[in-house]
Amino acid sequence: MSVLQKMWNEADLDPAFAERDRCRKAGLPVRIAETKRLLIRETVLEDVPKLYEIRQQPGMSDYVEPMQPTLQKEMEFMEAYIHHMYAFYDFGLWTVLERENGRIVGRAGLFPSKFLDEGVELGYMVAAERQRRGYALECGRAILDYASDVLDLPEVHVLIHIRNRASIRTAGRLGFTEYEIIQKNRMEYRHMIWNFHALRKTEDEVV
Repeated sequence: MSVLQKMWNEADLDPAFAERDRCRKAGLPVRIAETKRLLIRETVLEDVPKLYEIRQQPGMSDYVEPMQPTLQKEMEFMEAYIHHMYAFYDFGLWTVLERENGRIVGRAGLFPSKFLDEGVELGYMVAAERQRRGYALECGRAILDYASDVLDLPEVHVLIHIRNRASIRTAGRLGFTEYEIIQKNRMEYRHMIWNFHALRKTEDEVV
């Protein structure tokens, strides 16, 4: 049985999943996690213009997956994404906000890998003016806790362009370990894996 199939089967018996499903059917975004400085919740359509603006900032297109060619197209795409993605997988890419003022500062979350069979990847994008504050690390840790504690995922993957050193450092600090170098779309990426059980075993050995 695949990891995703296991998640779907367990979701039928999970009261917490039922509550998340109730929120989605009521049109309410599920709150994924809160950290000291950040709130991570499911995206709503009102978020899309700001997220689109962040994606257009200089340098953001170097390593982040492209959005739709126009804001209108992105709004249409995200309307379908919000309706189908969260309900089907019980995860997706979410909006990241500063708790203090509600300002949208990026997007982060989990998504089924296009290149790894049954793999779930972590992705994150932080607005240029909010980088170098540890936000990616902070929300990454919260999302990995959610992946293990709520979704019961045994492992999460990242595929990071070999020149994206900042993201590679962040992944290492999150506990990802390098597995292999792979090529996709004529570019090289580091494939790194976060394994909850391996990390717990290491922590137990240290203690």
